[in-house]
Amino acid sequence: MEMILNENDLVVGASFENGTIQDYIDEKKTFGLIRIEEATANWFLFNKQESDDDLQELYSKILKEEHFIQDDFGEEIVIFNKEGKRSFDEFIKVIDNYLNDEMGNII
Repeated sequence: MEMILNENDLVVGASFENGTIQDYIDEKKTFGLIRIEEATANWFLFNKQESDDDLQELYSKILKEEHFIQDDFGEEIVIFNKEGKRSFDEFIKVIDNYLNDEMGNII
């Protein structure tokens, strides 16, 4: 996975063999986009106690739609607006790899 940096050398996404992942694509910086070949989905990290009001509101809205949530000890990876033939499991594997790689780059 090759990290994508912004002008301040902060990680804002990554490219990989068959796609890309971005941290934020909206003005409020609440959710990102993942693309695997022709399939796409939006995603974000959520923590019930620590997430701001915009994210709390988005989370409540998404619970009423098709979504997937993986709870990693209180921090949830939320995937929504999935389009294409890829499964939620395929998206979550890439997001997990991205987050693990990003943490490795920080350390």
